[in-house]
Amino acid sequence: MSSTANRLLANEGGPVTCLFIVEASSPPPNDAARKELARFSRDIVPRMSLAVIVAEGGGFRAALVRGVGVALTTLMPHSVPFKFVNTVDEALALLKLHLSPTAGGAEGLRRALTEMRAQMPARPQ
Repeated sequence: MSSTANRLLANEGGPVTCLFIVEASSPPPNDAARKELARFSRDIVPRMSLAVIVAEGGGFRAALVRGVGVALTTLMPHSVPFKFVNTVDEALALLKLHLSPTAGGAEGLRRALTEMRAQMPARPQ
């Protein structure tokens, strides 16, 4: 995740937005993943213009994802706005002004997400 984001930031040279989707079936992050998320938040997110996190699954799970995000942004404050939402539709509404119309805009991103999810192995809910 970090190496891909670093390459994107180096190649684009302009404002970059980030979309994270924490699926309802995602396991909680282990120690290595938590350290990488903290490093990502500290070293990469400050170079972005917006980060949107979708906490799928609602209820306690969504509250847990938001809690981790709030803890990271409190411990490592920076000027990049973190937005936490519960659905991809809400995320697309926030991101639509940042998406290239020639690449399909919000609907292009929706199609790409659908195609990507179709290629992922099924995980138990």
